[in-house]
Amino acid sequence: MRAVEIEADSVDAAIAEGLHQLGATEQDVDITVLDEGSRGVFGLGARKARVRITLSRESSAPTTAANPSAEEPSTAVSGEAMERAQNLLTDVFRHLAVPIKIEVTRAADHVTFNLVSESAGFIIGKRGQMLDALEYIVNRVATREDAHVQHIVLDVAGYRERRRQYLEALARRLGEQVKRKRKPVQLEPMSPRDRRIVHIALQSDPALTTRSTGEGYYRRLVISPKSTGRS
Repeated sequence: MRAVEIEADSVDAAIAEGLHQLGATEQDVDITVLDEGSRGVFGLGARKARVRITLSRESSAPTTAANPSAEEPSTAVSGEAMERAQNLLTDVFRHLAVPIKIEVTRAADHVTFNLVSESAGFIIGKRGQMLDALEYIVNRVATREDAHVQHIVLDVAGYRERRRQYLEALARRLGEQVKRKRKPVQLEPMSPRDRRIVHIALQSDPALTTRSTGEGYYRRLVISPKSTGRS
């Protein structure tokens, strides 16, 4: 069986990265927390969380975690799960004193919660990190009792589509640079979602290859010229 060991700033972040690497959901794996990590005291003695994630059902991967538009269709999110997710978001933003309205739309492979607010920039955060964190928590809460359910996507003011277009354009531009200079290029730290967008944008180019480097949830993607096999 395939297994990975992941270190990250928290157990949840390590689990998320491991699931992404395996292309699996929590229902497909056995998770062992090897070290819960510690923040230390004033930064002293801090250590990262470490988990081992083992595929328990090899035939189930890859699943919607890796490619939500492929393989077998996901089960629709139940009304109870939707209510849990919306209540969580409402409570979070009430404590933050940020008024929001949640608009729900359904697609074949996911459900979108569009958060309507005058504080869109705050909700999105730097490079979408706050929105990504909220989305991760919402899915953990909403789908905790459901196997292979649709993913809930959080969006604000069309940010997800703008980010996708930006990353695809960036990937093409850097890809041309790599082919021209024959030297790898390392991108800024990115979430699994963003790394996948770049990878897909370049995967059909026979002159390029992409790989992730580093540890944790926000890893770096490296675009490299593909070896020609000549010495």
